[in-house]
Amino acid sequence: MNKFYLFFFLLLSLSPFFTHTFAQTADANGWKWQYPKPQGNTLRDIYVFNNNTAIAVGDFGTVIKTTDGGNSWDVQHHAGGTDIQLNSVYFIDELNGWAAGGTYSSNNNVLLKTGDGGNTWHEVKTDTTLPYNSVWFVDTDTGFVFGEDGVILRTTNGGSSWDTRSIDDYIGLYLDVFQFNAVTFLDKKTGFLIGYGYYGNEIYKTTDCGRSWQWNEQIIMPKIYSNLDDITFIDKNDGFIVGDRGVFLKTTDGGNSWLRDSIDGNGYSVFFTDTLTGWTTGNGYILHTTDGGKNWTRINSNQITIDALFKVRFSDENYGWFVGGTGIIYRTTDAGNNWINQRQETFVFTSIYFQNENTGWAVGDSGVIFNTKDSGLNWNKLYQNDSLFFYSVYAIDNQNVFAVGRITNGIWPLVGALILQTINGGQTWIKHAFDSLDWFNSIIFVNDSTGLISGTKGTILKTTDKGNTWNKIPLYISTGNLGRIQFINENIGWIGSIIKTTDGGNSWNAQNIPSLSSPSCYFVNEQLGWMIGDSNGISKTYKTTNSGANWTPCGSTYPEYSTNIFFSSAYTGWIASYNYGNRSSSITRTTDGGNTWIRQNIPSQGLTDLYFLNENTGWATGGEGIFKTTNGGISGVKDISIHSTSIPQEIELYQNYPNPFNPATIIEYKLTKKQQVKLQIFNILGQEIASLVNEVQNSGSYKINWNPGKAASGVYFYRLTTPSQGIVKKMLLIR
Repeated sequence: MNKFYLFFFLLLSLSPFFTHTFAQTADANGWKWQYPKPQGNTLRDIYVFNNNTAIAVGDFGTVIKTTDGGNSWDVQHHAGGTDIQLNSVYFIDELNGWAAGGTYSSNNNVLLKTGDGGNTWHEVKTDTTLPYNSVWFVDTDTGFVFGEDGVILRTTNGGSSWDTRSIDDYIGLYLDVFQFNAVTFLDKKTGFLIGYGYYGNEIYKTTDCGRSWQWNEQIIMPKIYSNLDDITFIDKNDGFIVGDRGVFLKTTDGGNSWLRDSIDGNGYSVFFTDTLTGWTTGNGYILHTTDGGKNWTRINSNQITIDALFKVRFSDENYGWFVGGTGIIYRTTDAGNNWINQRQETFVFTSIYFQNENTGWAVGDSGVIFNTKDSGLNWNKLYQNDSLFFYSVYAIDNQNVFAVGRITNGIWPLVGALILQTINGGQTWIKHAFDSLDWFNSIIFVNDSTGLISGTKGTILKTTDKGNTWNKIPLYISTGNLGRIQFINENIGWIGSIIKTTDGGNSWNAQNIPSLSSPSCYFVNEQLGWMIGDSNGISKTYKTTNSGANWTPCGSTYPEYSTNIFFSSAYTGWIASYNYGNRSSSITRTTDGGNTWIRQNIPSQGLTDLYFLNENTGWATGGEGIFKTTNGGISGVKDISIHSTSIPQEIELYQNYPNPFNPATIIEYKLTKKQQVKLQIFNILGQEIASLVNEVQNSGSYKINWNPGKAASGVYFYRLTTPSQGIVKKMLLIR
């Protein structure tokens, strides 16, 4: 992912008022993954049922399942309504399974259950926020979840209730266990648990189905202080463990003693098909042994990637999978002699453009140019040059297409700006290099012949002959790197909202805008536009109704970095954002010209570009792939409950009445369970002007009367929030 973060470093040189809905799904009605197939989120665990059927889980609540050996995969993101990474999956039988996850940096967790083979998932509530790393069930009733700080959850009633303890409670000592990583049971009573802790030798054993756990501090000498990552047994006697710093452990007596050996690298996962034949994975490699771990051979050197390979599992001695970073999936059917890549090649896509509903173009790192002729159902790579990096693409028609960016010497340093042009639909490409410039950020054509490019050091280029020649436009104002360029007609355009032209780009004037870093704008006509930017790590949104002469706040702020903005009309628009802290992405959507914004989850991270044909059909690009929506990105909002096969909403917020109102109005809402509730009133600037409810309330219906007193006429918003949901609606006060 280094190239992804390099891209964002370069991009930097160039919530609004929304509802938080933590149970929002990106299903068939939201954003769908188009490239790479089957998907590109990191996969962290896989459960193999048989030679043809397997389920893998990973980041953003990703669950993928195959029943034909990986020829096709059913893909879910935000399974069970979660966007938390899933670290472990386990099935009791073909229908009943569990998935657990969490992230240490965010101190969150999730536990999911399925009863239909993974087609649908429901969240199971627990009483801790510690991240979960492993889940295992010995039968339909008795199961375990293990995670950070040595936490152990045990259920004996199928997950209806959980006994939550620390390993310290079982051992009777303060062990300072940092985390548990993996568990395996040999039968219903005997199991092993491994992890990472201050006192080392983090191997724990139970012989009474987890009612108690034993720890032998001296079981391995000298002690192992490394992180132990994975454990597997092939029978009740023979087992194996791998961990950081090349740790490889082997037992032949049921775990009473362990022999220490080593492997090359950090072992993330281990699996043996018999006492001699085994596999272990790490950062971009898989190792194979045929002598019980005495010697290891690195396999398939031509397929090694920089991605971590987190799990390897076999169904028998011939059929197996390993999964890892950016959704990598490899399968073998011949005992590992050959491994087949089941995920398409990944790239960081930086720009996307569609000429019509069917024909589109996408560009990115490694100098790639992709084209689709079927609305993105299939993307074809037409060009790749690892010494190039593209930031923008534009197509005049099916034959004349341009990509702009930079030439590199590897990843760094920069060695020149670049224009790549095709006049035959991508069959051949013409290169225009500019050694005196660093890179180009954006390109647009205002008609079939006239186009403009923006770039670093205040660079603006213009062509009037369809890109055959480009001339530099003098810029008599001080600017830094110039961002995205937009024109609403042949004469009027903006670059990054900081400079404006009214004569087709021949001259430019500075705009008076709020103090923001990397500002970007989108105009739907000469007067009406919106601007996004960053201020000390906070994204802000502004709106103008007088062609950028004045800007007013539009919605509230939120702690993310906004990467792009796009409007399909005067009312409907989208903002793509990225949160560096928890490495998550979102798209916020407005349908009232930016007064209110609704947050949409998207099944990836690091969003870079948006392009919409209308209010329903659009695409997004990011650090992991290309995504499409056919209904504006609207996703179903569901409350996940283990106690019911249906999935009701926790809260319902109704339209106030009367509306418009004067002097008072009634706000009505409904709760399905007892919980903390807040009901707040905001003005059009996103400022709270009243807090009507802030307490724990029982399930039921409520009516609240609000009298705004001397508040001025205008639009107001009322928001109902609980710990897991939030809904906002607007109302109109008329004096």
